[in-house]
Amino acid sequence: MRFQELREYYEAEDDNINTLKVDDTRRARITLKHLNKLRKKRELDKLEDGERQQNLSKIYSKQAE
Repeated sequence: MRFQELREYYEAEDDNINTLKVDDTRRARITLKHLNKLRKKRELDKLEDGERQQNLSKIYSKQAE
């Protein structure tokens, strides 16, 4: 998947699986939809980290003389 496609499909506002209330006594059932969102988030984080690493390597690399 391309980076733009990941950004289009992942929405952080819909990421409320981990929000628990005081009266919740059961664990939430993890569905395939939840797993798919987690996978997309993990891929998005991986791409953002890769971009960050490339920028850091450009910033801190030795300049050619």
